[in-house]
Amino acid sequence: MDLHLHRADYVQVGVTSQKTMKLLPASRGSAPQKVVIGDHEGVVLCFGMKKGEAVAVFKTLPGQKIARLELGGILNTPQEKIFVAAGSEIRGFTKRGKQFLSFETNLTESIKAMYVYSLL
Repeated sequence: MDLHLHRADYVQVGVTSQKTMKLLPASRGSAPQKVVIGDHEGVVLCFGMKKGEAVAVFKTLPGQKIARLELGGILNTPQEKIFVAAGSEIRGFTKRGKQFLSFETNLTESIKAMYVYSLL
């Protein structure tokens, strides 16, 4: 049994850290899922697939290196809010790219781990 694999590039992003790519849940049953990626240039890119092509949903402006990306939302609902840690700052985006949260922590070191439990 031979297995032949072929490479397919859909989108190019900058250098990334571990745990900075997530799969957003589908909004409807038949809707395609979206991929969110944060890179070292501080860019958050969300894209989906349409007819075999990658279509960007949103892309943020460059900033500090993104060290962590997590999904969150109200309990018992799809987790579709995007939270990123860049330096000592936390930013939150909706699935359409609108920034709804931004705050600077009083930590001197960069944030390396983060967990989002619930959003009211």
